[in-house]
Amino acid sequence: MASSKKKTRGGELQRGLQRLRELGIPVDELSPTTIDQLKPLVGRDREIDLGVAHVLGRIADSAAVEVLTGLEQATADKEVKREIRRSLYRLGQRGIVPSQPRAEDTPRRVLLGLGPISEGYISSVDGAGGRLVWLVRPQPGSGLLLLQGMVSDREGLVRLGGLTIRRRELRNMAREIQQKHGVTMISVPWEYCDLLLYEGYEKAKGLSKPGLEDYLSLRSSFNPSKPKITRHPVYDRFGGEDPRSGAWRELSRRLLDEPDFRLWILDEDWMKPYLEQVQRARDSRLVLNEIQQEERFAGIVRDAVKEIFTDERGRIFRRRMEDMALYLLETRREELAKLALAVALQLAEGEIGWLDISFLTGLAQKSLAFYLSQEKEKAAEEPSLIVKP
Repeated sequence: MASSKKKTRGGELQRGLQRLRELGIPVDELSPTTIDQLKPLVGRDREIDLGVAHVLGRIADSAAVEVLTGLEQATADKEVKREIRRSLYRLGQRGIVPSQPRAEDTPRRVLLGLGPISEGYISSVDGAGGRLVWLVRPQPGSGLLLLQGMVSDREGLVRLGGLTIRRRELRNMAREIQQKHGVTMISVPWEYCDLLLYEGYEKAKGLSKPGLEDYLSLRSSFNPSKPKITRHPVYDRFGGEDPRSGAWRELSRRLLDEPDFRLWILDEDWMKPYLEQVQRARDSRLVLNEIQQEERFAGIVRDAVKEIFTDERGRIFRRRMEDMALYLLETRREELAKLALAVALQLAEGEIGWLDISFLTGLAQKSLAFYLSQEKEKAAEEPSLIVKP
């Protein structure tokens, strides 16, 4: 059993080192300058943290000790902590040990409330294009600073909160969300969460949304400067692989069968022109047989897909699919994650192409059917003006 555990740890470490290589870290030719390259990677996930902790133990520099001690305070992972202690021991053998803070420095650090390493977590994207975003910063001796917000890709930051909690309370919050809603809070680079919240704030401010007055002061504890726009973290996870191969267009419809997509409906204002086309077709005096009616409906759906998923709406939906690709990957559904990423990559090109993407077509069909059924129910509820004798 012990041998099996050791092999598992060794395998995770090797995967972590390989992922560092894929991210451009010179794992086999280390120098003190490598430390600055490693800092932004800390806290991404277990494998990378193992790799970072191992590599830092091979760099004879006091800055490596500082990053290791910061990671040790921030992580709750036992294996990562063990790797950190091994590296600190190796550095200690070379005379490089953690510096002891001066007494007068300690109160100042607590007063600032700035922990060593931030963490980021997001939920899946709901049917309205919203996702829950958490920014977490450990504060030595005083728990965790949590900045949380609900970010809508159309309305921006719609809810905001900040509080100090314990690690156990954060885990309980995540567990409650999973139990009540079937949604997992996945770990992502904190920089991406910061970008989501910041962009959401800017969009909400442009729409004159109230209740966000405290955002900038809360955010300053995590990042006082403007966030850098980088590519979505899902692309790093796939190592530049393009999943658009084989029958991905046809297979993409499988996404609609997943619980995470079952409540997805395209926004009503997006669908309104096509609902009107369906209504006009129904009110037409032309007598169409069933096959002709189906062909006309299919034509309306094709137009909807071509026109909706372009320009700004295409960019919005691309972000939704990138977020969902990462979510599916982190919840161990790699094949479905590849399908979601394939859709996102096609949207990134600005056009759907001549061939059908069954996920988008199915979503448009589902949305039309939903709004048509709503109109039918509304009409049935309206009181009749005909007075029966």
